[in-house]
Amino acid sequence: MRLPLYILLYLLVTSVTYSVTKRLELTLVDLKKINDESLVKKMMYMVHSLDNPKVDIRRSKRTHSLIIETEDPRLLSLIIHRFKTELNIPPGALTTRQLPEVKVKNTYRLHKRSLGEFDITAYNSHESVNDYLDELSISYPDLVTTKIIGYTHQNRPIKILIINNQKSGAKPKVFIDGGQHAREWISPAVVTHMIHQLISGYYKGDDRLRSLVTKYEFHMLPILNPDGYVYSYSDHGIRLWRKNMNNVTTTNCTGVDLNRNWDFHWAGRGGSRDECSIVYQGQSAFSEKETKATSDYILSYQGQWHSYFSFHSFGQLILFPYSHTAAPNPDYEKHRSAAKSLAAGIKSVNNRRYTVGAVGMILYEASGSSESWAYSIGVPYSYTLELPDLFTFVVPTDVIEPTANELLQGLVEYFQLIEEEDPKVYKQLVANVTESLPTREDNYQTSDSLYSSERRNSQNISLLLYLTMMWGIIYY
Repeated sequence: MRLPLYILLYLLVTSVTYSVTKRLELTLVDLKKINDESLVKKMMYMVHSLDNPKVDIRRSKRTHSLIIETEDPRLLSLIIHRFKTELNIPPGALTTRQLPEVKVKNTYRLHKRSLGEFDITAYNSHESVNDYLDELSISYPDLVTTKIIGYTHQNRPIKILIINNQKSGAKPKVFIDGGQHAREWISPAVVTHMIHQLISGYYKGDDRLRSLVTKYEFHMLPILNPDGYVYSYSDHGIRLWRKNMNNVTTTNCTGVDLNRNWDFHWAGRGGSRDECSIVYQGQSAFSEKETKATSDYILSYQGQWHSYFSFHSFGQLILFPYSHTAAPNPDYEKHRSAAKSLAAGIKSVNNRRYTVGAVGMILYEASGSSESWAYSIGVPYSYTLELPDLFTFVVPTDVIEPTANELLQGLVEYFQLIEEEDPKVYKQLVANVTESLPTREDNYQTSDSLYSSERRNSQNISLLLYLTMMWGIIYY
């Protein structure tokens, strides 16, 4: 029996769910078995010189290893062969394994969705995440709003969600972003899960989370780099893609590393003028629509921010300024103390350990990064967090929820410590919020206007669907 055309059309456009699977391979080089710094540099140079976005190499001081990750097995075989034949790397120093499959889900509905349709424990598409944020603002209008703060080079919306218990009065603001680097899927997923936890915890009477939402106003941007994120999980894309998708370069290469494009010591050490480099810094500071929109939004509330957090992966690190140099910032001890309390709170949940330190001291120099820029414009506490794993960007979905739980407990202890050790900052920020002039809020679309504008096309399609169904009923 054949289904009528109108039923087939209805099923097609009202419920489309697909998953994209990318499989990678990982090779670890045990540096303890090499013990030759010149060889380490040659290995890194050899991989970097391939200039191939399908392979990534980085050094982990914590695990004493070089980590090579690729989605092209032939490329990995070539690299290992050259390591052995050209550099005489002993086979016993190399370990290769295939990483588990990971999927990105996309669910699109024309009819009104329920919050339960969104899988909070999965990697979700950019469209699905944005739809979920809008549904939260519609379901909890007394606590949640969404805003579009800008659009990408491919005209995708950059959407932020604000959690603000207005009944509790003026309060300092906290900014959390994820997804600056496209391949770091755990980052947007954890930010989205934390949004879910904060809202549900508030309404369910979780004293810890109710206290956070009562004392602080959270501005959360799950996907700062939508174009790159979509490309990393598309059929034609590259899973290890890092940059955005701007095509303004004079070469055939695409994209700018957004975390080298912020206007603090831009074009210094750690960035690159090479348009094909994975750390290409752009033509100028804030040349990219994503960083420009986000920085403008943050500046519109300058003097009201308590903390800035940018979530990345991988490595399990809590990093603070400076990133352009190994020299300590003027508030080094204050940053370090708060970061240690955050790490202790994280560890208390599942015994996951994070290393604490300044970017330029314990990782590498990275001029033009967001956490140092935020600190430079007066945000008292500013951090980059490298989330799990210790070895790879490909993190199983069962890590999303525990990571979000750990971070929320970490934030509880982090804010408690700062309130005890630096009480003046909270009082001053409350005063700044209270006395502030009207912000540029009108420049951003609120959830209501956003909901109506984004649904306009859906409504037009719904009308067409309705007419098609009526035609089918009449002529069936």
